[in-house]
Amino acid sequence: MVPTSATSPQVPGAAAAAGARDRLAARVREELSAPVLPEAHDVARYARQLHGDAYGPALFYGSCLRADSPEGIMDVYLLSRTHAAFHGQTPRGRALAGLNWLIPPNIYFWMIPHPQHGSLRAKVAVVTEQQFREGASVDAWSPSIWARFCQPCVLLDAPDEAARERVVDTIVTAILTAARWAAYLGPSKGTARDYWTALFAATYGAELRPERNNRPAIIYDAHPERYDALLRDAWAALEIPVEVSGAVLTPKVNTAAKAVAKRGFVARQRSGKGISVARIVKGALTFSGGVDYLLWKVERHSGVSVELSDWQRKHPFLGAPGVYLQLRRAGAVR
Repeated sequence: MVPTSATSPQVPGAAAAAGARDRLAARVREELSAPVLPEAHDVARYARQLHGDAYGPALFYGSCLRADSPEGIMDVYLLSRTHAAFHGQTPRGRALAGLNWLIPPNIYFWMIPHPQHGSLRAKVAVVTEQQFREGASVDAWSPSIWARFCQPCVLLDAPDEAARERVVDTIVTAILTAARWAAYLGPSKGTARDYWTALFAATYGAELRPERNNRPAIIYDAHPERYDALLRDAWAALEIPVEVSGAVLTPKVNTAAKAVAKRGFVARQRSGKGISVARIVKGALTFSGGVDYLLWKVERHSGVSVELSDWQRKHPFLGAPGVYLQLRRAGAVR
């Protein structure tokens, strides 16, 4: 365990690292099994009716989970067995499967009939289990998966215990990846809050996300004790020595390695903008009203409203660069 007394270094050994990883896995299992909105399970049942066993686990995360409310749009990840199995063998299905292989994830917007609410809104992301595992690793070029799934999520559905354990292992990997990047991208010393907010700010910088500057703090402040415990255990599992003085942590990271990592993340941020634009354009294909939804999302997070012309709605691919420039000029994206 990380000492809490006066300034004191911690140098974890193999046994301590294994114990810390076991604690992370135990916490993840508990979080995945937590009670959740019945409406989220309604979304999972609807997904299973549509796609049967073409996908395995289904995960619920995001703002509706944090707020414990079905208002807004519920975020769900479906882990497909293969692209072809999920999207089908029609010409359109094969095209969508190819896009999901090339620029994951595919995003679908569902309006689900519901007796109590009239309809439920769900944003459903689809990746294969292999893409999910790769996206959680420290070598992943895009932070989109590990940055999302180091945050709380609930497992709505899984075909068997083996699939559940694979999800646990992948989310533990996502937490370890996040903690490693926090040590590299965060301050030389600071509180757990300092490291997490620096990390989330950096990951938003790698995506075309219309988030306000206080968004990283909102995420951390929703579960501060959780994030504090995760960081301590993850650094122990990674065998990163930590000096502790009260609430101030000083991870002992090689200075040269930290500089190399920062340069590498800047490269991820630069390329991430282009990937995000490609995802936005692709999103216009994967659900009806895609461009309108994406602009609604921008307005919801940034307060900036952009009106589309009829031509831009009719030609989302050709109109995407102009929409992007409008958002940049309005300050909705950075």
